[in-house]
Amino acid sequence: MKYVIAVDGGGTKTNVLCADENGTVVGTGLSGPTNLTSTSVGAASFNLREVIRQATQALPPETTYDQLVMGLAGMDSEEERQLAENMFSEVFSQFSVTNFTLVNDAIIALENGSDQPNAIIIISGTGSNCYGKNSAGITARTGGMDFLLTDQGSGYAIGRQVLREAVKSHDGRRSKSILEEMVLQHFKITSISQLKHKVYNPLLSKVEIGGLARICTAAYAQNDQAAHEIIHKAVADLFLMLKTLIEKLELEDQNFDCIFAGAVVQLPVIKDPLVEELTRTYSGLNLVFPENPPVNGALKMALAKLRQQ
Repeated sequence: MKYVIAVDGGGTKTNVLCADENGTVVGTGLSGPTNLTSTSVGAASFNLREVIRQATQALPPETTYDQLVMGLAGMDSEEERQLAENMFSEVFSQFSVTNFTLVNDAIIALENGSDQPNAIIIISGTGSNCYGKNSAGITARTGGMDFLLTDQGSGYAIGRQVLREAVKSHDGRRSKSILEEMVLQHFKITSISQLKHKVYNPLLSKVEIGGLARICTAAYAQNDQAAHEIIHKAVADLFLMLKTLIEKLELEDQNFDCIFAGAVVQLPVIKDPLVEELTRTYSGLNLVFPENPPVNGALKMALAKLRQQ
């Protein structure tokens, strides 16, 4: 019996599946981040080693793994792929992995959501990314270059704007917003002047800032003007990412799958207006909301590579 390993290496957590050649899952694993832009090399290697150990512990120690496919968040260039390969190859060798492939996490998410030749995916969680392919074999991407350069329409972008609008409300630079009080409650402080110390704390992560998106949706439900502005901007940013990608791939008049992935893009206040705009604009659109997690896309790819050996 041959075995494969599938890895979804994110900026928040890492998921692993171990399966036999028939696709039967024999082990799973869950650990911390392996994204090299959100954690140290040492921590990423430790997390990867631990999560593979969990997924393979039911098999004999001498078991070899013919294919491993890892989707890695934040890996956007050949240089980054080479760096990740150098960092993780030692971990893979410890588990007797014969062949391994590293790809951007958007690719495994796309594979998880669609079997069609024309397919695109919009991912919005803590960060955001948009990736797709067409029947001519052309691939393209918009966004996906981390929080300083991109991540528009993401939880991080929404959370950062929540903080800014709360301060503007406090200053009087905008109409009063309930975001001001909600931010105080979230950080357990009594005045906006204390916010600077909380926000510029090096221990405050992108994930925690992205979590402020929940505050925004709560304020949105109470018809807060600032929250409405933030949500509308996020929807517009995500639509622009999709529209630009669709044009790059020349899918405007084609039938294509559009996959939604990530916690933020699944929020009704984001999803509903985005779906409405997309369906109004593209008649060939088929919306896909995957039931399985993206790591299943890595498993699908690993099994395909195994069959090609």
